[in-house]
Amino acid sequence: MARPLSLTEPASPASRASASPSRAVPFNCLIFDFDGTLVHSEHAYAEAFSHSIRLHTGLELDRSELRGFWNVPPRDVLRRYSEPMIEEMIATFEDHYYANHHNNLACYEGIPELLQSLTDLGVLLGLVSMKPRRAGELELDITGLRPLLTSVVWGDDIPRPKPEPDGVLKAMDELGADRAATLVIGDSVADLRMGRAAGTRTAAALWGGSSREDLLSERPDVAVESPHELLWVVGCQ
Repeated sequence: MARPLSLTEPASPASRASASPSRAVPFNCLIFDFDGTLVHSEHAYAEAFSHSIRLHTGLELDRSELRGFWNVPPRDVLRRYSEPMIEEMIATFEDHYYANHHNNLACYEGIPELLQSLTDLGVLLGLVSMKPRRAGELELDITGLRPLLTSVVWGDDIPRPKPEPDGVLKAMDELGADRAATLVIGDSVADLRMGRAAGTRTAAALWGGSSREDLLSERPDVAVESPHELLWVVGCQ
């Protein structure tokens, strides 16, 4: 299992893979992405996309074609298949998603335990997601994560989406966090760019379904293979 590097300076993907472990800079604030980082929701999105596209275009998509679409706004996904019917497709997608997402949603292994451990240690915890508040608030309750997150920022709450820094800046303001002691963790290129734009350090969550190569090419300050490794990153192990 790969160990995080010292965060005194960024490292190349190649050196990150081969360097020996060293003491990490401690952080007192962690801000997480939701889909693909805290919660495995790929199946929920894929089911809703497949249903909408099949209903309105007759196309039967291979599941591999939909892989990774939870990091893309639904409108941008669906317009690839029928721009003239985009509004109908969005409505169908949302109806199916909200009716079924509770059946296709689960925390990644170790996430609840990680957040509880960080909370017990006094680490400030926030969430920044482009998911609409309507869905996000329901899913915090479905997954049981609500009590473990002090600041929650949804796509409706900010004027500009990822990779702009607005979400992280809002979360840090609500938490009273210092950007120098804040780490942004996500499974997408947009998450890493958002954190960097906000002046924080960044961590690539390699346990999600996004491309490992794409994430490492963004030169995150640290890359972690599992949620538990974040305890080492913040200097707690």
